[in-house]
Amino acid sequence: MRPFCSVCRYPQKTCVCSAVTQICTPVQFLIIQHEKEAIHAKNTAKLVQLCLPDTPILSAGADEAEMAVADALNNAGSPAVIYPSPESTSLEKTPRSGTHDLFILLDGSWRQAYGLWQRFTQLHPLPQYHFSHAGPSDYRIRHTRSESGLSTLEAVAHVMKVTTETDPAPLYRLQQFMQAQWQGPAAHRRRK
Repeated sequence: MRPFCSVCRYPQKTCVCSAVTQICTPVQFLIIQHEKEAIHAKNTAKLVQLCLPDTPILSAGADEAEMAVADALNNAGSPAVIYPSPESTSLEKTPRSGTHDLFILLDGSWRQAYGLWQRFTQLHPLPQYHFSHAGPSDYRIRHTRSESGLSTLEAVAHVMKVTTETDPAPLYRLQQFMQAQWQGPAAHRRRK
């Protein structure tokens, strides 16, 4: 069995701890993760949690998932969801700061995120946002059919960049470091 780092939970050969810089930001994040996404070594939600340790990652497969989401919503002053629903508006068109104190992201493939959206109906009344000008993804070790698809880490970084004065560079650096350490086959990489 491969030895794993007790801090970052990556195999010791690909440990990312030396690249982690923790960030303080005035907004909070909650990641609702599809249960199949949690088993992927390449998922970026755990990288977010290394830089923003107060970011909970809630497994959608847990029995108490709906209750945990309800608790988070009750404790937030002004929550919002990052999800491109038909009712969503462009995040880039919102005021720069102070509008929301909690952003909820759905972590998984597009199909999995849609399933999470259908399941967690308590999110539907919240303000919903999509990205109009996020730019292309730099995440190259997972395939996607969507050219505009971002990793969860990139989505969190974009929300920080648009809504706060917080510099998201430590998140991007950590993602780059993880990709450089990754030892999977080249065929798994996204084509540019």
